[in-house]
Amino acid sequence: MAEVIGYTRLSQDSDTSIERQKRHIREYTVEHGMPLERIYDDGERTSGWDESREKYQQARSRVQSGEIDAIVINDKRRLARDFDETMRLILDLREYGVEAHTFEEGKLDLSDPVQAAVEVLQAASEHEAKKKEIERAREAVQERMENGYDHGRPPMGFRFDDEGEQWVPDRDGEFDTVLEAICMVETGSTYREVEGELDIPPSTMSGIMDRREQYLGVCKNE
Repeated sequence: MAEVIGYTRLSQDSDTSIERQKRHIREYTVEHGMPLERIYDDGERTSGWDESREKYQQARSRVQSGEIDAIVINDKRRLARDFDETMRLILDLREYGVEAHTFEEGKLDLSDPVQAAVEVLQAASEHEAKKKEIERAREAVQERMENGYDHGRPPMGFRFDDEGEQWVPDRDGEFDTVLEAICMVETGSTYREVEGELDIPPSTMSGIMDRREQYLGVCKNE
C-alpha cells in the first residue's frame, strides 16, 4: 500500500476529541501496516453538513487524484452527514479504487455494490434523522424565545439559573473578572493588555464589550 491519509473533525463536545481521533487513526494504521502520510484536520465545531470544509476538500481531492490507496477515519460520520455528499464520496472512493477504513468498524468494503448500497441507505436514514433533530432544536429555541427565556451557551461570567431559564451572574465564577475587564477597557487598556492581565482573549473581550450594558445592568439591578 503506497499512500494512506487520515481525516478528523469535531462537530460537538459529545464527539470523540480531535486528539483521540488522531491517536485512533495512528494506532489503526500501525496495527494494519498502513504507511500514514498525514492527517487532514478540520478542527472543532465543524459540521459534517458543511461541504466547504477546507481540509475535507483537500482530502477528497487526494481521493480523486488517484495518489492514495486508503483514507482512515475514526468513524463513518466524520467524513459527511449530508446524504448527497456521502453518496458522491462513496462513488469517488469506488471510482478511484480508494479504500475507506474506520477505527470503529475496520475496512468498509465499498467495492461490493451491495455494501456500498447499504452505506448509502444508512446515510439516507441518518440524514433524515439529523434533519428532524435539527428541526426539533430550532423549535425548542423558538419556544424559549417566545417564553422570554435565554437560550444557547451563557456568555462569559453568566450561568443558567436553577430552573434553566435565565442567565444569571456566576458570582462564584468569572463575572467579577468580566466587570474588571470592562473597567480596564473603559479606562484606556487595550484588548491585548486585558488578555495579559486577566487571560481573556481579544475575541472574547470584543463579545463582552458588545454585551457591556447587559453586564453593567445586572450590577444596577442587584
